[in-house]
Amino acid sequence: MLERIRARARELAPEIASWRHHFHAHPELSFEETETTRRVVELLRSFGYEHLRIGTAGLPTGVVADLNPDKPGRCHALRADMDALPMTEEGTCPYRSTNPKAMHACGHDAHVAMLLGAARILKEMEEDLPGRVRLLFQPSEESPHRSGARAMIAENALAGVDTISGLHVWSPLESGTLGYRTGPLMASADQWECTIEGKGGHGGLPHQAVDPVVAASLLVGALQTIVSREINPLDTAVLTVGRIEAGITFNIIPDRAEMMGTVRTFDRDVRKDIQARMRRIAEGLCETMRCKADFRYKEVLPPTVSDPGLAAKAAALAKPLFGEDNVLEIPPVMAAEDMSLYLEKIPGVFLFLGTGNAAKGLTQAHHHPHFDVDDDVLPLGVSLHCLLAWASLAGAL
Repeated sequence: MLERIRARARELAPEIASWRHHFHAHPELSFEETETTRRVVELLRSFGYEHLRIGTAGLPTGVVADLNPDKPGRCHALRADMDALPMTEEGTCPYRSTNPKAMHACGHDAHVAMLLGAARILKEMEEDLPGRVRLLFQPSEESPHRSGARAMIAENALAGVDTISGLHVWSPLESGTLGYRTGPLMASADQWECTIEGKGGHGGLPHQAVDPVVAASLLVGALQTIVSREINPLDTAVLTVGRIEAGITFNIIPDRAEMMGTVRTFDRDVRKDIQARMRRIAEGLCETMRCKADFRYKEVLPPTVSDPGLAAKAAALAKPLFGEDNVLEIPPVMAAEDMSLYLEKIPGVFLFLGTGNAAKGLTQAHHHPHFDVDDDVLPLGVSLHCLLAWASLAGAL
């Protein structure tokens, strides 16, 4: 089966690359992927897919496609995200973005193209498949507050699905390698805000005011003690102050200061603990400084945690495809993904497909204006999608 899938993926390699180039040249932002959706639907129908649900959250973006929907047995879902980032591409590739306000700087163009390649091969093999496959072409991964995964789950995209898998191209890994992890792979991503209310006054008469800027300055340092002194050193967490805003000019003490930032961790209990500690410190310190703190914390995305058993089995399945030494258990990363929301609902696995290639000049980090993907890895991703689906339906994943 591996050779059959791999050979077909290699045959389709030029088409898969051309699909990616098209999506790369025509990027669309979160929940605006209307033309991307139209092209995906057009290709799926040309492959013979009939059972399609088009649109998400009342918008014409996103596709759920079912293969063998009436066949008994298990159902495995394959997921790809479709949206681009709100940035201007600076690269010079022939298929560079035609939209000056959007760019595929995270590889979602490759994700869509690889899932389309897998859709075509699986459709050609549908009579041999021992179960059902659901394809999730998801909008809006790059806007975690408007998560496309959350919207698709709310619209029953996982109904009847037993297992799920997803791939993310990853430039820190060399092309032709696969990264996996049996525990948490990516962090949670939460947002916090704090409004500090003081009393405004003249900059030369501070004793007549209550300075929220001083309180905010002290709070920056105090919050860092949560990670350095209150969290178990064996646990991992990041607490970042990303924005402070106060005042309008040099000689006025403002009456308020606004702060906001993010918290990242791999552990759900640590995530809850940090929230409570941040509130205690913010409110207590501000009271000491004669100010009042309005602290707000929003849980945005949970950690991305693959099922340990499925991750280990997926790695074993991938070794004949990638080579024994090219399937690597990798350290977790502090970036976040809304694939995490699917993995909270059903068992699944999320994997990193290496796309860094120094010989081709493809070493830029994700979200960089020169980011691009090594087309030579696309058939590997297509083959892996197909293998994971097949293995899950056969009970081997």
